[in-house]
Amino acid sequence: KSSNPKHCGHLSPLMSWRGALSRRLAGSPRAAALAASGVAGWLGCAGYPTLAEPASAKRVDELTLRVPPRLAADFEAWLPSYVKQLVELPGFLGAKLLSAATPADEAPAVVFVLGGPGAGKGTQCARIVEKHGYVHLSAGDLLRAERTSGSAQGQMIDEYIREGKIVPVEVTVKLLLDAIRADGGRRFLVDGFPRNTNNLSGWQGQAGSAMRVAAVLVFDCPEEVMEERLLERGKTSGRSDDNAASIRKRFATFRDETTPVLKYYEHQGLVTTIDGTRPVDEVWADTTAFIDSLEAGLAGGDALYAVHVYSSASEAPFVRDVPAKVAAEVAARWGVAVQVEGRSLKVDRSVKPYDLQALRSFD
Repeated sequence: KSSNPKHCGHLSPLMSWRGALSRRLAGSPRAAALAASGVAGWLGCAGYPTLAEPASAKRVDELTLRVPPRLAADFEAWLPSYVKQLVELPGFLGAKLLSAATPADEAPAVVFVLGGPGAGKGTQCARIVEKHGYVHLSAGDLLRAERTSGSAQGQMIDEYIREGKIVPVEVTVKLLLDAIRADGGRRFLVDGFPRNTNNLSGWQGQAGSAMRVAAVLVFDCPEEVMEERLLERGKTSGRSDDNAASIRKRFATFRDETTPVLKYYEHQGLVTTIDGTRPVDEVWADTTAFIDSLEAGLAGGDALYAVHVYSSASEAPFVRDVPAKVAAEVAARWGVAVQVEGRSLKVDRSVKPYDLQALRSFD
């Protein structure tokens, strides 16, 4: 028993029952078997939290199966029966078939739109909204609107800006996420974000898997062309930053801070770059082709299935290299169209509340 009554006081009826059961089992052949099965640990109370004995005799194989849309329905019906047959072989303990808490096809798809000042982002975004029905969000516009809203958050934003401080990225990301959720749509253009790695980490930390970054659309344009456009715009825009000195500072900021973000997404294969120096209609032809291609991919992407297989870490032939075994058997049934990826992990230790060793559902 725990020396701390807070840990075990609420289990006093259980402890009385434990004593009675222990007396009945004393000296019986079943006592050792029950102890080995974990019931003895379940009946005890060694404090909270408690680390169970090392579980080095167990292994978990994480499997991901990628299935083309044309096979998804049949594969989904076949998979549970296959996994059941698999875990009934010697050495296996069981398996879990998993799905994302927010399925990818239900998460809103977000396209980040980036490019230097004057590259033509706003013009192309307006056309995407008109033709393809996307919702256009600008982090800057959302901050400006919130600043003048009179809300407590707006007052905080106003204080940061008046004092020349950077508004915390958590605030910017929250405004974006709130706007996306309030709209309830499925397709969003986020213009001019993430501008730097701080924006990127803030987005990842707050959006998580609830939002899907479907692509990063970049409009590329030489600085001399963008400067000419901005100076022309400055004649009628009334914006204080449409002057040569401010424009060049903005170019430097984009080069220094946004380029690492683009490198990150390029590594993930999400970046599409369009030449923004051409006439608007020519740029639009490439832009609308990009959206059409993106929509085709979002509608017809491969289905993903995740399976965790639990086995004893023994040398039994059936549990050796489970990912390779499953890949071979899936290929024999479905051919090369279904791809299997996996890795084997050894269980070092299980952590259970109150040393409840008989929580078999956890294992």
